[in-house]
Amino acid sequence: MFKVIRLSALILLCNFTLHAQNINYARKVINDLCAPEMYGRGYVKKGDNIAAKYIREELKAAKLKSFTAEYFQEFGFPVSVYENEVKVIVDDHGLIPGEHFIISAGCPPVDGVFKLLWIDSATIDNQAAFNQIEKQISRQTFVVVGEVKYQKINHPERLKQITSNEFNARGIIYAAEKKLTWSVSTKWDQFATIFVKEGILKPFQTSAKITIAAQIKSHATQNVIAYVEGSKYKDSFVVFTAHYDHLGMMGKEAIFPGANDNASGVAMLLDLANYYSKNKPEYSVVFMFFAGEEAGLFGSYYYTQNPLFPLKQISLLLNLDLMGTGDKGLTAVNATVFPDEFQELQLVNMDGDFLPTIASRGKAQNSDHHYFTENGVRSFFFYLMGDYHFYHDVDDKADALPLSKYNEAFKLIQKFADHYQKGE
Repeated sequence: MFKVIRLSALILLCNFTLHAQNINYARKVINDLCAPEMYGRGYVKKGDNIAAKYIREELKAAKLKSFTAEYFQEFGFPVSVYENEVKVIVDDHGLIPGEHFIISAGCPPVDGVFKLLWIDSATIDNQAAFNQIEKQISRQTFVVVGEVKYQKINHPERLKQITSNEFNARGIIYAAEKKLTWSVSTKWDQFATIFVKEGILKPFQTSAKITIAAQIKSHATQNVIAYVEGSKYKDSFVVFTAHYDHLGMMGKEAIFPGANDNASGVAMLLDLANYYSKNKPEYSVVFMFFAGEEAGLFGSYYYTQNPLFPLKQISLLLNLDLMGTGDKGLTAVNATVFPDEFQELQLVNMDGDFLPTIASRGKAQNSDHHYFTENGVRSFFFYLMGDYHFYHDVDDKADALPLSKYNEAFKLIQKFADHYQKGE
């Protein structure tokens, strides 16, 4: 009898393993999405379109249904693109894009040799010295702001004149950056801005060859959407969302892989899709992979304006982003908007002892849940917390991502979502 019980338990365990979360699959998805062939899932070499096709194939393999002919919901938006030269050469020493410097998200085109004018706290606080610098500024100069950005100075209004480029320099270089964090823009800035890692530039360097090839493109992209139809409540939907786009490339060299942001969320959504395809729910479960999040929540906004089924039929929406850690728990955005549901989330976590803490955060327009919330949908944005500090930089790579609480977070999210299977 003991052997029979042990054998039965083993069979149950194997079945649970087959039909529950799959961290090895998640790791493979993250590796694939962060591969050089994805070009950072951005706007250079159609990286986000390549990623969309990859996601579609995974959904097909899981045998999920589509509301559209081929899982895609197409739309577009304008975006700043840097697909050619992005170079900074200071006194014949070339800086490495992404590692030594980044440009502002909407940096306009620049090409030429420029004089470097250094500004420090002594210059700012000395009227005569400041007047001399002002006279030297021209369209052939870049003003270099060093440690003064991080110091208290006596005349902040003078520093503001410099950083807002009131004297019409060709651009500004911030030369004491602690971390290089990039972003995406849909328009050009008024002037060029370059951020350089602390310790790279020296005050004796006075000349720079700067080439920034930039253009505004009308970018065609798509949301990727699939679902598992409910066995009883086909018109009641629990929705999981994640954005699959990232920053792409800055020039021909710097790739921003976006492992935690948000290949990790895509991986968990695809893992959940596999789970629900094997464990048929009574309610319908929808998986939405949004484009254009980094450029301004374009994909999720477009969907709420062009829904594939009535938004009022969504009983719960869970947006997943930054799913690569979890050692310090999970943060729930909209916790104060939906306090009863947040309490239920905490109870599920306590019952399963999944994560060390569930932190409450209020309403925020910081990810794809936002426009659903604005349209009356009960929505949360979940992100995991931990000692992982790569974000919007070239070091957010697949091999750096720990996935330390992936299994626990998956179980928590799945069990919490199952509470709303009938739209209650």
